[in-house]
Amino acid sequence: MSGQELHIPGLFYLCAAAALLSFVYQLRRAFVARIGQPEPRTLSLAEVLRNALVYGLAQKKVSSRQFGYASIMHLLLGWGFMELFFATTVDFLVERNLLVALLPEKDTPWFAALNEVGGLMLLGGVLMALFRRHSGMRPPILPHNAFAGRGNFLGDTGILLVLLFLAVGGFLAEAARLALEAPATANASFVAWPISLAFSYPTWVVWQPWLWWSHALLALAFIALLPQTKMFHALIAVANVALTDRSQQGQLRPMNITALMEDPDAAPDDLVLGAARAEDFTWKQLLDAQACTECARCTSVCPAHAVGSPLSPMKIILDIRNDLYARTLGDGDVRPLVDGVITATELWACTTCRACMEVCPVLIDHIPAIVDLRRNLVLSEGRPPEEAAPVLEKIAKQGNPWGFPREQRLKWAEDAGLELPLMADKGQTDILYWVGCAGAYDPRNQQVSRAMVAIMQAAGVDFAVLGPEENCTGDSARRLGDEYVYETVAHQNLKTMGQYRFNKIVTACPHCFHTLGTDYRQLGAEWEVVHHSQFINQLMETGKLTVSGNVTETVTYHDACYLGRHNGIYDAPREVITRALGPEANLVEADPCREQGVCCGAGGGNMWYELPTEERINLMRFDQLAATKASTVATACSFCLIMLDDACKVRDRENSIQVKDIAEIVAEGIG
Repeated sequence: MSGQELHIPGLFYLCAAAALLSFVYQLRRAFVARIGQPEPRTLSLAEVLRNALVYGLAQKKVSSRQFGYASIMHLLLGWGFMELFFATTVDFLVERNLLVALLPEKDTPWFAALNEVGGLMLLGGVLMALFRRHSGMRPPILPHNAFAGRGNFLGDTGILLVLLFLAVGGFLAEAARLALEAPATANASFVAWPISLAFSYPTWVVWQPWLWWSHALLALAFIALLPQTKMFHALIAVANVALTDRSQQGQLRPMNITALMEDPDAAPDDLVLGAARAEDFTWKQLLDAQACTECARCTSVCPAHAVGSPLSPMKIILDIRNDLYARTLGDGDVRPLVDGVITATELWACTTCRACMEVCPVLIDHIPAIVDLRRNLVLSEGRPPEEAAPVLEKIAKQGNPWGFPREQRLKWAEDAGLELPLMADKGQTDILYWVGCAGAYDPRNQQVSRAMVAIMQAAGVDFAVLGPEENCTGDSARRLGDEYVYETVAHQNLKTMGQYRFNKIVTACPHCFHTLGTDYRQLGAEWEVVHHSQFINQLMETGKLTVSGNVTETVTYHDACYLGRHNGIYDAPREVITRALGPEANLVEADPCREQGVCCGAGGGNMWYELPTEERINLMRFDQLAATKASTVATACSFCLIMLDDACKVRDRENSIQVKDIAEIVAEGIG
């Protein structure tokens, strides 16, 4: 077979056309998310392009010290593949005299060297991936099917081998070209050029057509089959991150269930309450599922998974994707999502801590998807966790999950001899102090409430409380999936606070902070909500609050999930602690902390029920904090205080470690 016969343009174009048709036909998989519910996007074109460039092409979220080896591997694979795709496109256009004035030729030194770098990156990434997959490095939670499985053609190893052959074949084909054409700048191709010198000219004459065609056909086959392989996520991921509104990530979609259930024209059988199948999710949630890279980062940082629960955030997302493909493409059997492929225990194990979302390289919203599945369990099937059912009833009837009478909302202050200004009496104030259910009824958090009063009085703050008019914000009810109870108490609070005038709401509970400041905006609230760590820090910065600095012990700080990962507040609590410390004290960081901090285990409604696991999350986290050798564990969350204080007692460390809220530390120093 001669070289001329092999280079018949018509044959190549015929193969290319077939590959392109196959790719376009199978690309229909990218559009099946359209069966989902509407979800408006308010992103501008500039934001879409920025997301695509920063999180798609530049892969900002892929890079992470926490996943060092995997980060380098994926960056090499991604950037190497993109560079070679760019180089191939340029070569194609130049060969056909298209845009030649704007594009470099093959043997332009910088362009040739850049292509070599791209090839080396792809080759290095593939070899790292193969080593990781087939050595002791592979994490047990990382799914693996060598040549088939999970709906991926060629499996995990097979597609890597195709990329390996493409990279090696590309270098060999280029080496053959350099050996035969001998361009003056051949040495710029610093990998292919030495290879071209390894064999004689006649040898390359024989090999060149075979190398060129084998590489070309393999590349075309790769394009033709790409949508069926695991690499398809690379295309979907760029679209997904481009269309992600990062300011709205993690926020639960409003249901307006109160209006739905009170609508006389609504057909009960047609109401979709939560999600029970793929089409019940929004199109963006389904696009999230399609974009999943199956890297298992989310599962590796999930605290519930770490203590032995069956929850795997990655599995939940993949189960949704499989249901989508089964219902739209006929790929696999159609089975009920919950109790078919996902167990209720998996859903209830989630603490909504957002650790999964923090590490996801393609910006998947795990929490809203899980809560939507919970909503269907609670609202459609009436199946909340057994221990949580009474809690939901207490919130609905008594306005607090403890079930204490509303009239006792101020008992914590009365027992301490405090006479607090009430909004009902003042009508107007600068600061509305939102005590919260824990601050009013939990004995440990009542001490925090008293500390907050002492701080505000010492700083001369004009404040008032709602007292018996205060209601549960509905945080736990909403995360548990009972949107009806949440909306009921939320509307009560909106009506109550609408009667009064105030400049800011201050609360010590991150769950109240998040619900009042974020969730209530979906219901029309526009007030400013400030967490007590921010408020105290501002009082200190402005000189309104002076602290003696008599704290002498070593302190470590526990990051609350709904303060840190959900709202990005990491520095204010630390600055408060630092300002309260004496010269002999210091603040030490736990490992992990800040964005990587571990949940206390109470979020997502888990405060009110307990699932059987090998270990308790709060004990695991307490052990990490105790490892710092600090004598005080500080936090800035009502739930975290309860959970860590409980863990301290279980570990029998009460004589050596104190668990305190930052407000208590500050109050001790104001005299």
